Order: sequence, then structure tokens, then C-alpha cells
Amino acid sequence: MKTKLIAIALGMVAFNSAQAAFIEYGDEDVLGTGTYGSDPKAGATLNGLAPNAVTYGTLITGHGFPFDPSSGDFAGTDQIYVGSVQTSNHDGYSGHGGRLNGPQMFDLDYSSLVPAGHMVTSLTLGIAADDFQNAVFQQPYLAKINSANAPTLTNTLNAFNQTGPVTQFFTIGVDPLGLSATHHLSISIDQLGDGGDGWAVDFLTIGVETAPVPEPGSLLVLGLGAAAILRRKR
Repeated sequence: MKTKLIAIALGMVAFNSAQAAFIEYGDEDVLGTGTYGSDPKAGATLNGLAPNAVTYGTLITGHGFPFDPSSGDFAGTDQIYVGSVQTSNHDGYSGHGGRLNGPQMFDLDYSSLVPAGHMVTSLTLGIAADDFQNAVFQQPYLAKINSANAPTLTNTLNAFNQTGPVTQFFTIGVDPLGLSATHHLSISIDQLGDGGDGWAVDFLTIGVETAPVPEPGSLLVLGLGAAAILRRKR
């Protein structure tokens, strides 16, 4: 009971000064080929997702091919990738002269979203995924977050059946317990099998919710207050 009272009190303090913020990495330009007919993020939850929860944008956008990144594009976006070891070609992407061998790497700095003295209580990652089609060619993807295998992200990418130059945005909740103290999120996407099914990413997002880190003195006061409540209840 005492622990529950302290938790409730802490929750009330955090609620009064909790914050939510959002940042986007890269351009919403359909991999440099055009513009979206509407907001590609609409329908997806951009902030506050529980760990391993997944939501999808409602817009699915086909586009032209080939494409290559432009000067100034966020590193890793608008770039065709194939597996780190490619021994076959299954689609146009995997034969494009501008392709790169994986893994596709992203370094997402979200430190500007975390106020001093705050901790991240939830993190929502968004990816505008393009031409992921393991369901067609059975060349599975392997995703990692902060160098650790990320089963939910891997399963989500492998479940796509985009069958060509098609982009769709989705979001996934990342467990705050696995986050870096530097407030950088590293993403790695590679392809197993023969590595011969190309893919790309148009842009990414991160949404965070934060709450103040309780001061040791505050914890003591809250603990004493909870103990006093308990004594009055006896």
C-alpha cells in the first residue's frame, strides 16, 4: 500500500510537468520523385505508443523509378539498399547501379526533445517504408535498434507486401528501458537470404514523452507523506 501511494504521488507530480514532442528526419518527397497526395503520417500514432505497438498511415503511394539521394538528404534516406551480401537480383531496385549494400543505418538524435532534468517515458519511431516485399521473394529483413535485435520492427518490415515502388508510413513503440543516455537512436536494417530484393526509406520520425526525474529530496518528502497517510488510516 505504501509503495502504491508513493507511485500515485509521483504520477501526480510528473503529470503536472510532463511533456510530449516530435521531430522528423528527412524530406517527405516520395524518395525525391514527387509529392504525397495528403499527409503520409495521417492515421498513424506519432507519440505515446506503448512498447512494440504498431500503427500505420492510411496513405499508400506509388511512384517512379529509378531514384537516388540528393545533396542534403538525411543520411540513409532516398537511397536504394540491398543486403550486405547480394548474390541475386529479384527486382529493379536490386539491379540499380546506384544501390548500396546494407545494412542501412540511421542515427536519430532526439536530444533536443528531452528537457534538462527529464527522462523519456515513451518513444515512438516512425518509418516511411518503401518496397519492402519479403512476402513475395522470401528475402527476410533483420532490424536492430541501438545495436540490439528488434523483433517487432523486424516482423513489421517482413510483413509488408508492397510489390514495387510503393511507400507507406508506420510507427512503432520503443521500450524506454533500451534507450541510450545520449538520446540518440540507432537503426540498422539489413537483408538476409541472397540479399537481392532492394528497399528504401523516405523519411523517419521520433515522438517522445518525458517527465521530470524525481529529486532525492522529493522522494523522501513523498515517502514521509505516504507514511503519514498510512498512520492516519490505522
